[in-house]
Amino acid sequence: MSLKVIILTLIFVIAAFAVAAALLMYRSMFMATRGKSIEHYPDPRRALVVLDIQEGYTGTDSRQPVTASPPQGLIATVNRLIERAAAAGVEVVYIRQVFSSNFFVRLHGGRQQGRVVIDRRIKVINRNDFAKNRTDAFSSRPFEQLLIDRQVNELYLVGVDAAYCVYSTALGALQRGYRVTVLSDAVRSRKRLPEVLERFRRRGITVVSSDELVLY
Repeated sequence: MSLKVIILTLIFVIAAFAVAAALLMYRSMFMATRGKSIEHYPDPRRALVVLDIQEGYTGTDSRQPVTASPPQGLIATVNRLIERAAAAGVEVVYIRQVFSSNFFVRLHGGRQQGRVVIDRRIKVINRNDFAKNRTDAFSSRPFEQLLIDRQVNELYLVGVDAAYCVYSTALGALQRGYRVTVLSDAVRSRKRLPEVLERFRRRGITVVSSDELVLY
């Protein structure tokens, strides 16, 4: 075998491994997780999940905005929902995106931005604050365990980005047997929101506005 053939073969093998590794990394980072189905609780509860409304995305010092429009209206709507959820005895959970520092994440556009904190304008009413390093919030085991411990079987999702993190979390929840509702006026995305919301409906996920949501 000639040296040229050997070199071309090595290049091909290395390229094949690189592609396989990239696909595996992409799948593990950006696709919905799978997990055990939740039990049938005798007195199930509900939870409002606030996804990725954090400094650096929507905050006053945003460096990597993920919304196509200013987030002020989103912040106000989410705060009203938090107040209503607290009054109705609905669990409120906060999720932050904390990217791992690796080549594939940076290639996708993710950046570690120091200490990742919730947008300072968001009402924080408890310590249910969890970090994830994938699009699906169920990649955070403490978050999933909290829902199990509190016997939650229904989730209301708000936040950013509707086309990715909210969508992946919704799919991860469905796979585990949760009922899922997305609040149409409490999510944002770089992509056209009506088209994104239609994707939720096609997967059997309820989509309503905050005014249509009945928490009591």
